[in-house]
Amino acid sequence: MLALPSGATFANFALSADGTAMAANLGGTIYRWTAGTGFVSLGAGDPFSASIGISAGGDYIAATRQNADGNMGPQRWDKLNGWIELGHPSNGCALNEGSTASWGSAYGVSGNGGVVVGLAWTCDSRAEGFAWTPNRGMVSLGHPPKHSSRASAVSADGSTIVGFSEDPQGGFRRAMRWRNGGATLIAGTHTPGEASAVSSDGSQIVGQSDAGTWAFGSAFYFTQTGGLVVLGTLSGRHSDSSYANGTSDDGTIVGWSGASFSGVQRAFIRNKNWADPRMRSLRHVLAAHGAKIPANIVLGNVLAISADGSTVAGTWVDASFHQGSFLAHLP
Repeated sequence: MLALPSGATFANFALSADGTAMAANLGGTIYRWTAGTGFVSLGAGDPFSASIGISAGGDYIAATRQNADGNMGPQRWDKLNGWIELGHPSNGCALNEGSTASWGSAYGVSGNGGVVVGLAWTCDSRAEGFAWTPNRGMVSLGHPPKHSSRASAVSADGSTIVGFSEDPQGGFRRAMRWRNGGATLIAGTHTPGEASAVSSDGSQIVGQSDAGTWAFGSAFYFTQTGGLVVLGTLSGRHSDSSYANGTSDDGTIVGWSGASFSGVQRAFIRNKNWADPRMRSLRHVLAAHGAKIPANIVLGNVLAISADGSTVAGTWVDASFHQGSFLAHLP
């Protein structure tokens, strides 16, 4: 279990490619973690945004912080320069959000830190995905008329951005991929869902989709050759739901699965190369390989997996509803 700094009201994590460095957004404060240093604070972030990203080597972190103008906005951190503001698209406007205004949020960063993606607010009060590079600044990825989009992750090689674009008719989210200057709705034009993570080379995408008979949303796995594969739930019940938060480069997928209305979640893991490729309980997989997990602890969600598939990070809850976080090394 991870010993978190006190006072965190929520937790979100991103892992470097080999799992040795981690970025953490804990209640709006941004940290960098390694086994040697523990949690090192990088300063206050946006208390209304849980977004966080880290580069392959752990040298760059993307998050949302207060800019010099007093508004919240996307920023990038590195050891040499600290935090730098990323600006906003030409059609951007600061939107009131709680007690402060916000230009948007940073959600992910490429392997070498050269591309940052996220959400920017427009002057018509819509959100739109963006991609930032040092040479071009922040570039809008567009959004449907009177509706929103978001770039939630970028591949390590910078070639592929994933997220969602809202349906102009129904207003619900749809899983989106931006690649080579084009945009593709990978689950279909009118299928609810969103893409949450992408492999290092952009070839594998995961998220949640309402495709098929999974009325409450199922985790999915997508490749260009294999199309979209709906992964189902741990229970197998179509009344349950699941969500994939991350994928490694060998196709190990992690996230949560649980009852749609009770709020009870269980962390899952799944690999497309297993002889039986159904999702499995992460707790059962770790316990089968010798992990000592207290009986009253429920591993509720896996928030991140390293690109090499060696490390996962997530959250747990006990029988008294105390909550915490964990880091685990996979067999």
